[in-house]
Amino acid sequence: DCKRTMGYIRRFFYRLKRSDPARKAARAHLKAAKRGDREQYLALAANYIDLAQTFFGCSFAETTEQRMARVTQLFNELWQNLPYAERLSDFEFMLAQALIESSSDQGLTTSPEALVTKLRLLSAETRFAFLADAFGNWPQRWIALVIRIKAPALHRLLSEARCELCSISWESLAHEERDCLEAISATLDTCNNIRANKSLSKRTRAFPRVKEIKAHWLELRPELVEVRMRYILDQNEREQLLSNILDATTDGSMQRPAL
Repeated sequence: DCKRTMGYIRRFFYRLKRSDPARKAARAHLKAAKRGDREQYLALAANYIDLAQTFFGCSFAETTEQRMARVTQLFNELWQNLPYAERLSDFEFMLAQALIESSSDQGLTTSPEALVTKLRLLSAETRFAFLADAFGNWPQRWIALVIRIKAPALHRLLSEARCELCSISWESLAHEERDCLEAISATLDTCNNIRANKSLSKRTRAFPRVKEIKAHWLELRPELVEVRMRYILDQNEREQLLSNILDATTDGSMQRPAL
């Protein structure tokens, strides 16, 4: 009983920790933006600009100006459909779907950077989930929610993506190796449970190839940061983009859901 109680307390405080003040502020921005406050909408959009810029950069071979124009159009369309977003998760779902649909039919555009080409080879949905997990500061349960899949399916999706980016064939892995990699993916950045970590470490020792693949996954991180930095705007560009979004929403009106 004591162990069960302590486990409940730990989970409770973990949920409190995940209740990010930034998300509370974003909910407030959304509520005000739905009443027509464009400046509050701009504050909301600012939380997602880097993810959108990175996603488009990892999808299309375009100039910075062309990517900024895409992002402006994206957030203008989201503004017009804002009344349909009852909750912040609804807005994020709309954002995710808009990004995925914008690049689902694009032909492959290669890049001098091998890693960027590999990212462009991923399906649009996988690319979004991977980038939101790696750079968007989105907890995996939120990513699973907005792309409408269950958590185990997301762990497999991310595991396959990481292997693809490391030039490792997922199909070449045994079922047990895949299961182990999916468990590693689920806890790669977030697991604070010492006992679970020890258990997973012991399980991994039985599969030398899994240990090697995990090492490749970790080595991938600095390369991914370099890719992201290629597409993140500097301060002047960011201010210009926000100004463009504000101008676009001033010219566009919200759609009102039918009563």
